[in-house]
Amino acid sequence: MLYSVLQGFIRLGLHIFCGNITVSNEAVLNSKGPLLLASNHPNSFLDAIIIGSLFKQPVHYLARGDAFKQPFVRKILCSLKLMPIYRLSEGREYLALNDNTFDNCKNILLQGGIILIFSEGLCKQKWQLQPLKKGTARIAFTAWNEQSISNYFRVQPVSINYHSFTQFGKQVVIHFGEIISKQIVHLNANEGERIQQFNTLLNERLNSGMLLANNNENVVQTLIAKHKQIIHSPATAIADLKHLQANIQPSNFPKTSHLLLKALLLLPAIVGFVLHAVLYFPIKKLVKQKTNGTVFYDSVLFGILLIIYPFYYLLVNILVFKSTDIIVLQIVSALMPLWLWLLSSFKKLIY
Repeated sequence: MLYSVLQGFIRLGLHIFCGNITVSNEAVLNSKGPLLLASNHPNSFLDAIIIGSLFKQPVHYLARGDAFKQPFVRKILCSLKLMPIYRLSEGREYLALNDNTFDNCKNILLQGGIILIFSEGLCKQKWQLQPLKKGTARIAFTAWNEQSISNYFRVQPVSINYHSFTQFGKQVVIHFGEIISKQIVHLNANEGERIQQFNTLLNERLNSGMLLANNNENVVQTLIAKHKQIIHSPATAIADLKHLQANIQPSNFPKTSHLLLKALLLLPAIVGFVLHAVLYFPIKKLVKQKTNGTVFYDSVLFGILLIIYPFYYLLVNILVFKSTDIIVLQIVSALMPLWLWLLSSFKKLIY
């Protein structure tokens, strides 16, 4: 119930927090389970929030186990369809609990569900794929050994690309790679060979959807930030970007002025900025201090803003309606979300 209520609210929030989210193949978003989404993991909990919000069918997430240690928090996270996966660094005594999580994964897939796992096993804010762990292969082979779903279960590689891990209005490109089905894996090989072959396949298909640009991070950021100017349609986003990445220089991007639209949006954008600066900048400063040196900045900032914004909206409108009878000011405050959306739209044009 909580998941369904929050999903629509989160989608609206992401529409503003992320300037553009481009998907390579929107048909995948209508996929039915049993399905395992295997993704890279560059931006902490925001990766799961973005990917999960896009799918029509509810998505169950595997998340770091230390977030589940408090009973109340654990209850909330479980109601949001999160499941804990523990690492050795979180305590050897917790590792046995992973067996329960993998059993839950099997049951969810048997019921036709969708699970999202981050195959690198940890989050690093890098534009390069990190070595893959065994968890994705373990879930996949368990599902393929279940007769009732063996022929239907598949693994969907998901490559998520951000142009920035800290900027408001960031550009995001998501590429769904070629699925991995049981027909192309060696089910009869020994465990070590199976996992190695599976991870090799998954590595190739995740990398095919990531913008590497010979590890030149400045070029990668530019490619993603400017993708709307150089692609013909979302379905060809990665192909077009990869075609350019070998020799691209930021100055080579075609210029698009949108001068008239920028001029029309300038005043509403200023109104949106003024109305929300008192909320955004103090929270941004606090979150930056609290998450300094970690990968959680974006996720924590988005989460706090999402939770606080309805209260902030009510507070501003109560103050305005109690302090003035000027209709224009009351209308302006009542339309705060509209000004915020127009500010976000203006920022998209200046990338």
